[in-house]
Amino acid sequence: MSDALPELIVLAIGGSVAPPLLLLTILFLGSHRPLLNATTLALGYFTICVVIGIAGLTIFGEAGDAARTVESVFSVTVGGLLIVLGLRSLLRVPDPDAQPPRWMELIRFVSPARAFVFGTALFPIQIKNLAIFVACLNLISVASLSPLGSVLALCLVILIFAIPVLVLIGLYASFPQRASKMLESLRAWMERNNRKITVVLCFVFGAVFLVRGFSGP
Repeated sequence: MSDALPELIVLAIGGSVAPPLLLLTILFLGSHRPLLNATTLALGYFTICVVIGIAGLTIFGEAGDAARTVESVFSVTVGGLLIVLGLRSLLRVPDPDAQPPRWMELIRFVSPARAFVFGTALFPIQIKNLAIFVACLNLISVASLSPLGSVLALCLVILIFAIPVLVLIGLYASFPQRASKMLESLRAWMERNNRKITVVLCFVFGAVFLVRGFSGP
């Protein structure tokens, strides 16, 4: 595992950069139940991570030697898809006069239960983060770890994925007044630069997955 650990950490750091999750966390921290809603959002998101993680390790474990071939095919497919998504985001210029979606206004009144549902639905639809997470699972499986070692590696990946969200929630819990202004500025910056962030992330990780795929099993 010592050989695979640096690559696992780098992939997990890439997966921790999740603009939709960070934006939703900031929006929930501005709701009527800020800490409760943001926390349940994160719980929903990472509950799905755990479920997919356990299922993925089981599937890759049963694949045995074929896991490396699966990794190559998966990496090339995802790499190509991310490049296409990056080009789509680059070429599709958003309307500067468009009104924000109505659901963003309603978030202030969302219940903790609905925040949890938001979290569970968010992770599977983020193609980049889901692909990186599955790649991490495959990397763990081909490292031939013990069951305990695989679980610890999975926990490490999920922890790294969660660090930005935990920082936002911790910042608000520690300094609610000052944090509100900082988070509002961060939200405005992310909304202005969301397209650029998406393009860069798709191209960078698309290239990473293509290189991993074509390097062979």
